[in-house]
This record gives sequence, structure tokens and C-alpha cells, in this order.
Amino acid sequence: MNADLPRKPYRVGRVVVSSLTVLGVVAGAALISACSQQSDNQTAQQQPPQQQAAADDQARKDADEKAWAEAVRTDTVAGFNAYLEKFSAGAHVAEALQRVATLNEQARKDADEKAWNDAVRANTVAAMNSYILNFASGAHVGEARARITALNEQARKDADEKAWADAVRTGTTAAFNTYLQTYGSGAHAAEARQRVAALDEKARKDADEKAWNDAVRAGTAAAFNTYLQNYGSGAHAAEARQRVAAFDEQARKDADEKAWTDALRGGTAGAFNLYLQNFATGSHAAEARQRLAALESQGRREVPVVDIQATCQAAAGVMVSLLGGSTTDQDVKGCLDSEQKARDQIVKDLSTYGSVDKVRCMRTNVYLPSYVEWLTCLEMERDVKKMNLGNQPATGVYTLPKVRPALNW
Repeated sequence: MNADLPRKPYRVGRVVVSSLTVLGVVAGAALISACSQQSDNQTAQQQPPQQQAAADDQARKDADEKAWAEAVRTDTVAGFNAYLEKFSAGAHVAEALQRVATLNEQARKDADEKAWNDAVRANTVAAMNSYILNFASGAHVGEARARITALNEQARKDADEKAWADAVRTGTTAAFNTYLQTYGSGAHAAEARQRVAALDEKARKDADEKAWNDAVRAGTAAAFNTYLQNYGSGAHAAEARQRVAAFDEQARKDADEKAWTDALRGGTAGAFNLYLQNFATGSHAAEARQRLAALESQGRREVPVVDIQATCQAAAGVMVSLLGGSTTDQDVKGCLDSEQKARDQIVKDLSTYGSVDKVRCMRTNVYLPSYVEWLTCLEMERDVKKMNLGNQPATGVYTLPKVRPALNW
């Protein structure tokens, strides 16, 4: 020791010692420890192999227990796997494997539950399908499928309700038909069909009323007939038919009156006969027949009577002398028939001939007076007058030359 070290006193408990004394104690302790370690090493080197193996085994067991205790403390898959890597034949391998399986199963269950909770929280078909995709054998697969069915059904119902609300808001036949095209079996299909039928019926009634109002506004038979063509079973069909019948009756009456006025204006047998041809049951038919009878009676009185028997016999003799042959009763009979018909025609149309023409044409003092000749003369004079009226030039009067008619039978 260095004699120059300070001799400062130290208090140890209630004892005060010098620094030299402390140094001596420390040096002695170190010497004793060195000697003891050398003695232990020598003792160990001197232990037999059996004792050494037992010591190593115990050391391994201690390390195993220590590692196991650490794995149990962490209680994680990684901790137990670390234990298994170091002690693949350790005392706790089976329990470690069981703990790993349990922890993995629990992790799987936890992940399953978390994924399910996330899907439930989202509550969508996509979320449920994602859960089934990731956990095909999960605890909630059945419920997820049920939820998907329920969500799809709810989506269908919601879409049905929205489409129905849109159709009701629009309120047209087209809107309800569009709903039925998409939701033919929807919750409101029956009502939609009822609405379509009601709208169609209303549209038909509105169109019926409009067509009727148009017909009434026009007020013609044609307008009411047009209504009946389009609405033969309409609300106003019966009234339309009554109106058409009334128009037809009025038109018939008007035509009757006009025809009668024309007949009166003409005042001839032909005019009254024309009226009767068109209105045989007209309101003036009886009077027309009376007028005809009167005219015929008057005509018979005015038309001179000739001996047509003598005329026909003489005429037949003249024809024989001119053409040869012999006279037959058939020739005379034909002549008599023609003469009688000519007289009847003169009587019938007597009022249509001018008084001058009657005097000029119906002469009994000529040789062989003939009704046929008289009729031809009267008709030619009448027709010439008509032609003159239709072809009268700007200056002068056009008149056909007078031609004496020949005997015609």
C-alpha cells in the first residue's frame, strides 16, 4: 500500500476508522473472493460427468420454465410460437400448441364478430356479401343470407313504393301503365289497373262530351251523324238519333214543300206527276192527284175529238196504194193504238203547250186529222221555244223553221 495515502478517518456506524483500515479491509475481501472462486472452479472441474448432466438438465428445465412463464405472461400467439421455436421438446409444448390453437380460434372468432358488427352497422347487401365472402363458414353466414334476402325485399318494396308515389303524383294513364310494366305484381298493381280503367273511362266520357258539344254547336244532321259514327253507344247516342231523325223529317218536309211549290209554279200535269213520283205519300199528294184529275178532265174537254178509225183506215189505204200489198187488221190496230196514246199524251201535257201552238197544231178541218201529228207538232213547238230561251243571241231572236210533222204510227 501507498504510505502517502491520506489517513482521513471514516465513520462506520458508531465506529470511526481510518482510510488505511478501510483499504485493508477491501483488499482482504478481494483476496478472499479470488481465492474462493479459484477453489469453486477447481471443485467443479473435479465434479463427475453424471453430476454435470444433472446440472445441465436442471439448467435446461429452468430455462424452459422461464421461457414458458414469459409466454404465459404475454399470452400471445407470437409468444407461444417463440417458446415452441426454442423448446420444440419442452415440457409445455402440448399446452403451447393448444394455447396457439385457442388464441387463433379466438382471433378468428373476434375477426368474425368484428366483420359481422361492421356489416350490421352498414346494413347493406354489399356489406353482407363482403362478410360472406371473407367468412364463408362464419358464425353469422345464415343470418347474413337472411339479411340479404330481407334487404333485397325491402329494396324491392321501397322501389315499388317510390314508383307508385311517382305514378300517383303524375296521375296519368301513361304513368300508371309504366308502373304496371315494371311492377306487374307489385303491391299497388290492382289499384293501378283500377286507376287506368277509371282514367280511360273518364277520357272516353270527356271525348264523348266534347264530340256531343261540337255536334250541338254545329247543329246539323251531318254533325250528329259524325257523333254517332264515333260514339254509337255514347251517352248522347239516343238523343243524337232523335236529332238526326228530326233533321231528316224536316228535310223531307222541306223537300216536299219545295217540290209542291215547284209543281204549283209549273201548274202542269207533268209537274204534278213529278211531285207524285218523288212524294207519293207527301203532304200534298192528295191535292196533286186532284189537280192531275182536273187537268186531265180539262184536257179531254179541250182536245178535239177526231174519228181515228176513219183516219187509220184511210191511212192504211194510202200506204197500200203507195207501197203495194194489202191492208190487214193488224195495221189498223197498230194505228189506232198509236193515235190513242198520242191523244192521252196531249191531254196529259196540254198545260205545257202554248195557246197559239194548240190552235195551230190541233186542227180538225185538215185531211185525215191525226193525234200523232198534233202531238208531234205541239212537242216541236214547245221544244223550239225552250231552245230559243237557252240560245237567244245578244241581238235578235233565233227561231227554227216551222215543219209540218208527217204521219207517224
